[in-house]
Amino acid sequence: MRIQELQSSATYYHGSMDYLPVGTILTPRNQEYEKDWAGTDFYSVLEHYRPMNKPAHKNSVFMVADPDDVDLAGGGTEWLMTVEPLGPVSGHDLNWSSEISMLLDDGHDMLSNQVQEAALNYWNGVPHYNESVWEYLTPQAKILAVEEY
Repeated sequence: MRIQELQSSATYYHGSMDYLPVGTILTPRNQEYEKDWAGTDFYSVLEHYRPMNKPAHKNSVFMVADPDDVDLAGGGTEWLMTVEPLGPVSGHDLNWSSEISMLLDDGHDMLSNQVQEAALNYWNGVPHYNESVWEYLTPQAKILAVEEY
């Protein structure tokens, strides 16, 4: 898959509301992350269909490859950090989560084929047919540089 080829040489960014110094190792927010996102309509769907070989959101550090995508990906917008992933990187098109929300709003059940397909497209790194906003998950990341966003 083309996305996997790009990941090894990509520069990644992480947005934060808090300043963290260069050298800091970012780690997952675990239960805090789950508490913050559990109220969205797409989170439980994505977790329900998450393949066992894919990282759970709550166990991941989130990154983007384009600084302009930090806000779109739900990252903090006070500080922009250039980061180095410390582990495998998994890429996912965020627009599939929006697709899931739209399908649910249109009356589709979480177990419908359409919702399942959208969730699996997210997990399998399939580009959305409309446009793409990519997020990347890794177990930890090291801050290489920090600047105001």
